[in-house]
Amino acid sequence: MGASISRDNCQCVATPQLEPMPAATDPLALDSRLVKPQRWEPKLFGWTLLTQFSNPWEFPLPSPLRYLMFLMSSRYRNRPPVPDPRELDIRLPVTRPDFSLSLGDNKSVSVTWLGHASCLFTFSNEVRVLFDPLLGSRASPVSWIGPQRQRPAPCSPEQLPNLLAVCISHNHFDHMDRATLNQLRELQPWLHFYVPVGDAWWMTKYCGVPANQVHELSWWESVVLPESNLEIIFTPSSHWSGRNLFDKNCSLWGSYVLRHGNSAVFFGGDTGYQADVFKQIGRLYGPMKLAAIPIGAYQPRDVFEAQHVSPIEAVKIHQDVKSEKSVGIHWGTFCLSTTEALLQPPDDLKSALDEAGLPRDCFVTVRPGGSLTV
Repeated sequence: MGASISRDNCQCVATPQLEPMPAATDPLALDSRLVKPQRWEPKLFGWTLLTQFSNPWEFPLPSPLRYLMFLMSSRYRNRPPVPDPRELDIRLPVTRPDFSLSLGDNKSVSVTWLGHASCLFTFSNEVRVLFDPLLGSRASPVSWIGPQRQRPAPCSPEQLPNLLAVCISHNHFDHMDRATLNQLRELQPWLHFYVPVGDAWWMTKYCGVPANQVHELSWWESVVLPESNLEIIFTPSSHWSGRNLFDKNCSLWGSYVLRHGNSAVFFGGDTGYQADVFKQIGRLYGPMKLAAIPIGAYQPRDVFEAQHVSPIEAVKIHQDVKSEKSVGIHWGTFCLSTTEALLQPPDDLKSALDEAGLPRDCFVTVRPGGSLTV
């Protein structure tokens, strides 16, 4: 694992003109009630051999053997088939987003879903932050195998508007895509990237991002971007990391809160449900004007409960972080190794809202390329 990139020389821009930016801060570090990741760093003759993180709560991932047995089981082999492309065009059409449209109100906030976990948040018509961009055809390190996109990306990296920042929740292939990140770095060379602790070296080595434009954050750390007065806060999630057999949990994972003016938004990334964690986020930073919360890749629960929330639990997160409006993400794009149907999550979300006694319009889904504005 490479050395951390220093945050002392961070820069951030709203335009290609780079301006100095203060170091990341941890204003909540003295609050012992806040959950912190556990960190293991074995040493030899004073040298740190590696760094590994773990959740500070029970996190029962299935063992490799149990997971393999699940993939060989009848419940996996008999999972629902992917609908015909013509049916998908009707049931989940893709919309080309129009990034030139004004929000109509400088106090408005919008989120545009670009498929899977990729989201673009826009504040005041000009402050734009992109999360977990994946606009290619596969969630995989190679182009010939791995989960294939079932719905086209609503836009290409070339069609994205000028961005202020890109935030990455963790380093799994369906959230940190090398090809898309490389394109963004080439198209918008002023961009700054915010990643969990342990991922900056990868961004520099494999995406060519200059060291002073990639910034690592741990849980509860925040950075204020002076040009826009946007605050980026890295908050906890219940998940894990790894891109190969040898780097499991060598970098952190998490969710994000953005604050701009009087508006706060939440991005859930990938996560299992931990009530205390999300209630802490809501207590410290809520209410949220908007939230993007995962609702897919959750069946069967005995395999995926620790790492992926169900729609029922997604509704609980919506309540815990005190979100005014939420949009469901992490569904309808890739067939991951789960057994729910590709288009099942929205129906389960509606049932979960009914069960919780909440109006269905407080937590919705949009088509790929669609937006929700508050």
